[in-house]
Amino acid sequence: MANDDEIDRRFAQTLARGLEVLQAFRATDGPLGNQELSARTGIPKSTISRLTFTLSQLGYLEHLVAMEKYRLGASLIALGNVASATLPFMDRAADLMQAVADEVGALVAMAVRNGHSMLMTHCWRPRDSSSIWLRVGTVLPLETTAPGMAYLAALEASRLKPLMAALCASSGVSMPRLAADVDQATSELATRGFVPSFGRWNPAIYAVATPFRSQAAAEPVVFLCGTSANAIEPTDVVTRLGPRLAQAVRQLAPV
Repeated sequence: MANDDEIDRRFAQTLARGLEVLQAFRATDGPLGNQELSARTGIPKSTISRLTFTLSQLGYLEHLVAMEKYRLGASLIALGNVASATLPFMDRAADLMQAVADEVGALVAMAVRNGHSMLMTHCWRPRDSSSIWLRVGTVLPLETTAPGMAYLAALEASRLKPLMAALCASSGVSMPRLAADVDQATSELATRGFVPSFGRWNPAIYAVATPFRSQAAAEPVVFLCGTSANAIEPTDVVTRLGPRLAQAVRQLAPV
């Protein structure tokens, strides 16, 4: 296994900063300027200017000259579509998750880890009823959400421990509290097949989440189902939403 010095020598800092710029954009954003991107990433504005120029030349950002701002470009959209197409379970998942959304009348989504957060990459909304406002591109904290806890509970110990340490350093949560939460999530997965959350991240939302491992992916992805807290009883979350989502995820395996 490579030691820390070897990893540091291989680490491309400029590439990492360019990716930080791309990750700074959120689904609800309009175009962003260099000053805004600098504030979000902590990267000096002079460096941001070089990065945004390069990324726009490569098509990963689109430069809106009249506004002196940027938005995500066609090359990045194409790359995301290619990445999604490489997941062999997505066609099957789309049908299964849409069926769950229609049956339980709640939002169903897929999320992947993005740094210290979970990023929603796909959403399925019930056809005949309203659902919560979460959408593709929504960023969810790892340490306070059902999908975050489900992801952590699905990780092997060698990867979980350093990630937990990094989460504690970045979020301020204590290690004993985070360890207890992960232990509880692990227990929930073992006994129920899903991790519930009752408004811990957002008091208005109740949700459940189940991790899924594919042979085609190095990391688990997480499927979640959520609805407004005022539209459902907590008992219904664990007796109807959770079991139905877990059943659908089991139908995806093995891929």
